[in-house]
Amino acid sequence: MHPFCKEVSWSDLNKIADVMWGSDPKKHRLMSPLLKTIANNTSIDDYISLMEKFGIDKAVIVSFNITTAYGVCLVTNDDVADLVARFPKKLIGFACIDVPAPDANEQLEYAISSLELKGVKLVPPVQKFDISDMQYDPLWRRIKDFNIPLWIHTGHQVSTGGSIAKYGHPMLIDELALRHEDMTIIMGHMGTPWFWDAWSVTVRHPNVYIDISAHPDLYPWFPWDAFSKYDAEEKVLFASDHPICHWNKILPAIESLPISKSFKKKILGKNSVKLLGIKN
Repeated sequence: MHPFCKEVSWSDLNKIADVMWGSDPKKHRLMSPLLKTIANNTSIDDYISLMEKFGIDKAVIVSFNITTAYGVCLVTNDDVADLVARFPKKLIGFACIDVPAPDANEQLEYAISSLELKGVKLVPPVQKFDISDMQYDPLWRRIKDFNIPLWIHTGHQVSTGGSIAKYGHPMLIDELALRHEDMTIIMGHMGTPWFWDAWSVTVRHPNVYIDISAHPDLYPWFPWDAFSKYDAEEKVLFASDHPICHWNKILPAIESLPISKSFKKKILGKNSVKLLGIKN
């Protein structure tokens, strides 16, 4: 879940709009008012109320630091920590690290050691870096030292102008997982549109998981049966990308999937509880 709300440290909203929607005047007209409403009027309390309405016990909230690539940070790691402090029983905080930045290691140390965030979130297509590049191995080794999961946007990215799709390809995770077998990796967004490549990486690496966020309209093309046949149902995690994809859309899509009830239960909670070590 993206905690886009009035309590976070928004930078220039016009600049953010330019980053997100580029020179498309139609998208600007449609989305800019929504951005301003979220930044000025939507509270984290509204998110908590929606979670209760839709029966969501806990949510991972993430920051979004794309300073090197675009000069903006939509939500900071400090923002995430502050929101978790307000709702510690409902929210789990993941830090976004600006990997290409010279101080990336310091960002990681601060987010985990000082802010006590519980994972790291990265968006290589938007941050414009190759996650399989060995120059970043010291960062991944430190993440392993902290024993926290690394969530990676896999798949193309349609909401940020100029993002580089190839940096979201699941096969880049294949090489990363081979070199860092002790690091828990979560591939986000089903690897859209490379579903079978994402499936292959997930079932071949014990340390790799996948979430099903953001694209419920594409569920008919996701290889659910293949995960079942290869005894990999425990590798599939629920996520929404809310508010970009609202819970009122993604939850009914999951409920209507042609898979077993036990698989749905694993997706909607059991797998995440085990992976994240959640204690009720």
